[in-house]
Amino acid sequence: MNLTARGKSDGQDQVRRKPRVMIYGVGFYGMEAVRILAKKGWPIVAAVNRAGPKIGQDLGHLAGLNEDLGVIVQDCETADYAAFGADIALVVQTERLSLNLMAYQRLLGAGINVICHGSESYFPQGADPELAEKIDALAKQGSVTFTGTGIWDFSRIWPGILIAGPCSELHSLNHHSLTNAELANERMMRAYGVDMTQAEFAQKVTQVPGQLGDLYKGIPHHVMHALGFTITNVTERREPVLSEQPVWCRILNRSLDPGTSLGLRIVVSVETAEGPTASAHIELRILAEGETEHMMWTVDGRPPSKIRVDRADGVHTSAACIVNRIPDVIAAPSGVRLISQLGPLRHSLT
Repeated sequence: MNLTARGKSDGQDQVRRKPRVMIYGVGFYGMEAVRILAKKGWPIVAAVNRAGPKIGQDLGHLAGLNEDLGVIVQDCETADYAAFGADIALVVQTERLSLNLMAYQRLLGAGINVICHGSESYFPQGADPELAEKIDALAKQGSVTFTGTGIWDFSRIWPGILIAGPCSELHSLNHHSLTNAELANERMMRAYGVDMTQAEFAQKVTQVPGQLGDLYKGIPHHVMHALGFTITNVTERREPVLSEQPVWCRILNRSLDPGTSLGLRIVVSVETAEGPTASAHIELRILAEGETEHMMWTVDGRPPSKIRVDRADGVHTSAACIVNRIPDVIAAPSGVRLISQLGPLRHSLT
């Protein structure tokens, strides 16, 4: 029985029992979510993926579990979504709303709540207002909820909201982060601009959005929106991170010459009608010896304060955030709901 189809009035009933979950996209993040769900004993009722060698395989085998789950991966183009009986779907595909739209239409149209692991899905209104309205209408029509979440939930969005809480005066919020490019694969390193000449970087990263452009500006934008400010302007600048000395790249197994890009620096500025501003200084690059990945927010105001998150195992953390948000999303009102509207992320006891 698909309890979701009965509407959000039964949301608390769905939360009290173990939610029936489906996976849309069986890559790294999707498989990590499967391992977490299997350990928790939450039923996985379906899995779909684009056409390819994973179609027809058992989800447990793909996830590297000791046993099959009896869930065969189906082609996302031909699957019967209404027949799955899922309460919620975890969409783990791409960062862009526009590229994920077909998945949203299939799931929301079948009365299935959606959690999307994609940067633009965290704050659809800021990324693409017109598309956000369309997704909101689809969700409300199906009496279900759409939310974007992942590792940013605890490491970027909520720390920025929480640090402003005790302020009696707030002039600006400032976000700094450092991400290790060498924890990604070689394809993602290219998206970060690693091993590009300055001319190549300008052509492929600075002058066009590329794979990551315009994604990270949603972080301070989302935080200031959540704090109730009226946003008047948001800008993003992308530039290469350079070194005057050769830098060893473990993934490429060679040194990068001076003047070659070590990665991407994103600088974001947010202005508000009320006066307070926000900024972000985000680097995705090869790290120097002794550096570690971290996310940090600081306050220019009274009292001044700082929150820093040192994180490891990004794939597991993202998947765990997604899974732990499932009860919140199922219980939330229909439509697009931001994680900033759902409260801080909580550990799921069962």
